[in-house]
Amino acid sequence: MLEKYDLIVIGSGPAGQKAAVQAAKINKRVAVIERGREIGGVAVHTGTIPSKTLREAAMYLSGYDQRGLYGKSYRLKDNLGMDDLLQRVAITINQETEVMTHQLRRNNVEILEGTGSFIDPHQIQIKSREGKTVRVHADHVLLATGTKPHRPDHIPFDGE
Repeated sequence: MLEKYDLIVIGSGPAGQKAAVQAAKINKRVAVIERGREIGGVAVHTGTIPSKTLREAAMYLSGYDQRGLYGKSYRLKDNLGMDDLLQRVAITINQETEVMTHQLRRNNVEILEGTGSFIDPHQIQIKSREGKTVRVHADHVLLATGTKPHRPDHIPFDGE
């Protein structure tokens, strides 16, 4: 049997999540399709959240942002290592993912794992990582798959 939705959102980053929740709040049947292992998109897993968390963790654990309050000698941790910083990032990503998942579930938004592709304007095929496929129908589909950063030609990128 073909599952039917009022709205299917492909992508679970900030835009997809907000659209799904708002539609659910006006009593629409909504599903989010996410190809990643967890919801959140690039912003949560490799973009804004990790980069800002890494910076803030370094500032906090090194005591740099506390110098004015406690003096130059204040340090929370003497032997600050990359493992400490990465652990902080992992904890923050996990917390953000849990909050987003809880918000979707609390609003009765279904989370469908896999890669979505159009069969026609209203049917989406979802292929799981295991290769299983399922088709769903939606009156409306929102593509919220994110974007790639601009890479100006005059700046050499070496991938490192």
